[in-house]
Amino acid sequence: MLNPLGKKAKNKVDNAEAPARRRPRSVERRIREQEKQLTDQTAAQRRKRRAARDVYSAVGFDLMYKDGICQVEEGLFSQTIAFDDISYQSAREESQQAIFSGWCQLFDYFGAETCVQLTVTNTPIPASEIGRMRFFEEGAPETAEYAREYNRILNDKMREGVSNLVRERYLTFSTLAPDVDAAVPKLARMRSDAMQTLNKIRSSARPLSGEERLRAIHSQLRPGKPFSFSWDAVGATRGLTAKDLVCPMSLDFKPEGSGTCYRSEGVWCQVLSLHRFGSELSDRCLAEIIDLPIPLNVTLHVQAMDKAKAVAYVKKRLAWMDKEIIDEQMGAVKKGYDFQILPSELKYSKEEAEDLLDHLQNKNQRLFVYTGLVFTYAPTREELDDQVMQIVATARRNSIECDTLDYRQREGMNSILPLGHNHVQVCRMMTTAQVAIQMPFATQELAQEGGGYYGQNKQSSNLVLCNRKRLASPMGFVAGKPGSGKSFSVKREIENTILAYPDDEVIILDPAGEYAPVVEGNGGECIRFAPDSGTHLNPFDLSDVAHQSTAAQMAFKIDAFLALSSATMAEGSQGLPEADKSIISRCVELAYSECADEGRLPLLGDFHRILSEQPEREARDIALRYERYVKGALSFFNHESNVTFEKRITNIDFKDLSENMRAFGIVAVLETVRNRMYYNFERGVTTWLYIDEVQSLFGHPAVITYFSKFWAEGRKFNLVCTGITQNSVYMLEHEEARNMVLNSDFILLHKQSPLDRKAWVDLLDLSAQEAGYIDESIRAGEGLLVAGGARIPIKDDFPKGALYDLFNTKPEEIAAMKKASEFAARARERKGSAAHATLAERCARLARESGGAWRGTATELADALGMAGANPSKLSKDVAACGLESAGASMRREARGKRTTIVISATA
Repeated sequence: MLNPLGKKAKNKVDNAEAPARRRPRSVERRIREQEKQLTDQTAAQRRKRRAARDVYSAVGFDLMYKDGICQVEEGLFSQTIAFDDISYQSAREESQQAIFSGWCQLFDYFGAETCVQLTVTNTPIPASEIGRMRFFEEGAPETAEYAREYNRILNDKMREGVSNLVRERYLTFSTLAPDVDAAVPKLARMRSDAMQTLNKIRSSARPLSGEERLRAIHSQLRPGKPFSFSWDAVGATRGLTAKDLVCPMSLDFKPEGSGTCYRSEGVWCQVLSLHRFGSELSDRCLAEIIDLPIPLNVTLHVQAMDKAKAVAYVKKRLAWMDKEIIDEQMGAVKKGYDFQILPSELKYSKEEAEDLLDHLQNKNQRLFVYTGLVFTYAPTREELDDQVMQIVATARRNSIECDTLDYRQREGMNSILPLGHNHVQVCRMMTTAQVAIQMPFATQELAQEGGGYYGQNKQSSNLVLCNRKRLASPMGFVAGKPGSGKSFSVKREIENTILAYPDDEVIILDPAGEYAPVVEGNGGECIRFAPDSGTHLNPFDLSDVAHQSTAAQMAFKIDAFLALSSATMAEGSQGLPEADKSIISRCVELAYSECADEGRLPLLGDFHRILSEQPEREARDIALRYERYVKGALSFFNHESNVTFEKRITNIDFKDLSENMRAFGIVAVLETVRNRMYYNFERGVTTWLYIDEVQSLFGHPAVITYFSKFWAEGRKFNLVCTGITQNSVYMLEHEEARNMVLNSDFILLHKQSPLDRKAWVDLLDLSAQEAGYIDESIRAGEGLLVAGGARIPIKDDFPKGALYDLFNTKPEEIAAMKKASEFAARARERKGSAAHATLAERCARLARESGGAWRGTATELADALGMAGANPSKLSKDVAACGLESAGASMRREARGKRTTIVISATA
């Protein structure tokens, strides 16, 4: 007999074993389930946020970690990266296509399990800071006055900016995970791939820390309010979370009964949706909205659909359209007119859907669920309405229709926060190309923290501030024809460096003797190389590199002497023969070896003597070329060095050297600078080197090799080198020079001659618009600044004053200044002469009134002349120098013990 419970027991066993026999789920099915799970979970959380009765619960995130990972909802985590602007709008068409392709790759990377948010914010600089910012600290006494004037000038120029907005670009991505530990590797992989893709289009990207993300959220939740945050203020013992410190005190989503906007702590805010688009979109459609000089936030939420699901979705829509067409045709037949005539809207929709299916199946396009939002705010409702009208009008010009989110402002507020979570259910389908064409790169601005002033943006008049230390390769070039403002801008940057980095050293190689005013005005030292200067420089000096190995020192010195030897050759453009190189290398090592036994460093004379003793004929030829630098008027390189860098600003003047000797002198000084660079690197000091007429270093192959090696090596040892030239074509003819330019992230181009402009256009791949910024039609001081991936058209109308006088290089103005100075000196001289004549007459009269001679101390003389407050010692000197003879008197001193008596006698 069967147990009545047996059947049930067997069923239980079967049910228990069922999961083990269940077929494993396919990858596609798991992706679809994950996407569905994400949608369901975020929908539930959205409903909770919408129903929240307090501010804390209504704001759409839970936790923020220090490393920048945010727990948006339970099981949903996100991270944000900030990326820099690039010069997309002014680039060549080929460059724009490459950027567009890279932008498509970025969106295609993210899968259906990820939500992606693109955010561009325009945040106004606080009114309290405009005109009151301190760009440079008033440090050393000799530079304090210049710092005050520079700060005043930049604050005045800041008021000229059309917007004074800080523009930031964020990319936020979110994913599901059971906890933060599981989310970290997922987000790290997405962050790494996204940053790599952005770097390919030359947009530098970095992840935001937790505090930076909170600052970005705070700027949108509490517009215009100062951000004050510290991790020390949050925690279990404090009873506060990071969210507490960024949430507004109040949110009113029906201000004055209106459901189209809301108020946050008294500020009027409104979120609009981008819900209808024209058939053709321009890559300026989003940029023109971003360029509006108003506070705003443009946010795009994008989530990819599974490829199979997207194709099925489009096919389903096509099937419905086919059914509608059949219905239309059947109706037409019944009514007796041509069944091929279809409604234009239906016909167009069918063609568009077929085109979309072709893109999905054959052109590697993906389908995205897209939501576009624009947020703005103002202190009053009227100002808010004006700003909204500007946004709507600009969007319509670009075939985009905006709509107000009536009674959905709470969802809009949470959706524009850079959290990677879309609360607004106003969406449409877009392909990869349709999403990517909405470029976030508008009018490019450059305002790096701690940067120096390079002018104003020619399009917006905002300040252009570049921090060269933040560039991947801070080395650079400044080029322009005479009269283009090149020297003025270089002097201005030197002043930037002096004021911004008070611990750094600045060295200037000055072949024309024009940088002395800015150096001496800031307490620096000018060193002049000339036959009569008494300045000596030993190319064999090793004082600053004594810490390096002997082999390394020797290798560097051999390279330097190969360059020096090349610079002495009349036929230097042909380069040094291999035999000469071997002889020079041998003699350099012999010079160090022989002089080491004597306990001293070799001199150029020792090198010349050793060359003369060599058996090869080539050695004697080399020695003959060095002879003029060893003997006679040009022997100032044949002495122990007396050039020091005791002051942090040094100008080395080569004006009095002949043209063919200048390259030799510059290479000799560069070797000293290299030694100094190593020394500064060891103590953590950056060396800034400015080389004017740098094209002179590209006339000899060995010099070019030495200089290119010096340039490449300097980046590793905190050297920031700037080459200055007015003859770009000559320099850029050499492959090494072109490579140096391409490996430098700072290039400042002023007005160029046609040939020079063509050379720069070809090398930097400038567009026609960018080439127009450096043509001959521009004014002095205008040009194009290339800083990393940024290309900014600049202008500069620097006001006259003490700084202008330091920077000025216009011959007529300098002549006028010298003339005015001479007039002032003559006036002082005439005034002094008149004073002396008066003093002489008074002394002569005193002597005559005293019976022909007056006798007394300097103090008694001051009393006798009615000058009781005068300094007795100074009065005694003035009387001796005032020309008593012309007034008929004379003066002598008589010493009696410790007492000195002045005797003034009448001679006529």
